[in-house]
Amino acid sequence: MQDFLEKAIELEALKFGSFKLKSGIDSNYFFNISAFFDSESLSFLAECYVSEIIKLELDFNLFFGPAYKGIPLASAVAIKYFEITNKKIPIAFDRKEEKLHGEGGLIMGDIKNKKVLLIDDVLTAGTAIKNSIEVIEKNGASFIGALVALDREEKYDSDKSYKEFYKHQGINIYSLGKISDLKV
Repeated sequence: MQDFLEKAIELEALKFGSFKLKSGIDSNYFFNISAFFDSESLSFLAECYVSEIIKLELDFNLFFGPAYKGIPLASAVAIKYFEITNKKIPIAFDRKEEKLHGEGGLIMGDIKNKKVLLIDDVLTAGTAIKNSIEVIEKNGASFIGALVALDREEKYDSDKSYKEFYKHQGINIYSLGKISDLKV
C-alpha cells in the first residue's frame, strides 16, 4: 500500500540512516509507528488497516493489540472498522506483567472462544507475534492471523523471509507495506 509508505516517510515514522534494532540487528532504516500517534495520522493509519482487513476477507471476531504499541493500534482499528462496516468487534490486549489485583491476569478483555486478529506495528523476526500467539491460545482463543503496518522482510535464512517461515508453520502474517515496496 504505497499511500501508507508515503505517509510513513512524510511523518518520519520511517527513517533512513544507521540504526541498531531491539533485536540487535544493524539496519539502514528504522520504523517507529508512534509518529502516527496524533488523531489525524492515526485515523489515516486505521483506515489503511481496515481497508486491508476488508480486502483479505478474514474470519475473525476480536482485535488483539499486544502491549504496548499494539494497544492504541487495535483500538483505533476497531473504531474505524465499525465506522466503515457497522460491525461491532471487541478488542483485547495483554499486559507486559501479570496483574495480581482487581480482575487480575495478563489479558484485558474476554478472548475465550474468540477468533483473534492481532494488530501490530512491524514484523522483524516475529518474536512478539509468536509470544502473543502463545498468550492468545493459552487463554482459550484461536489465532487467525496478524496484520502489521510494515514487513521489514528480514531473512530467516538466505532464501526465506520470516513471513514465509511462519506461513509454513500455519501462521498468517499480513502487512500494509513491505520494505521492498518503497519507491525512493
